[in-house]
Amino acid sequence: MSSKWTPVNPINGWYHYEVLNLFKKSDQVELFAVCSKDIRIIICKEELKNKRKWRRGWDACRSQ
Repeated sequence: MSSKWTPVNPINGWYHYEVLNLFKKSDQVELFAVCSKDIRIIICKEELKNKRKWRRGWDACRSQ
């Protein structure tokens, strides 16, 4: 699984996220905002596969 992700729409005001933890039992992923490491989200791993919500890597067009 790629460690860098870009949401299609900003989450908590940020576009660039990295994987912090994988929770295999619950099939969830914890991500943190690269520019504000205090901002963390936990989502279902399947949500990252939804191309309408997330893009693999950091999308250079999505910057602050």
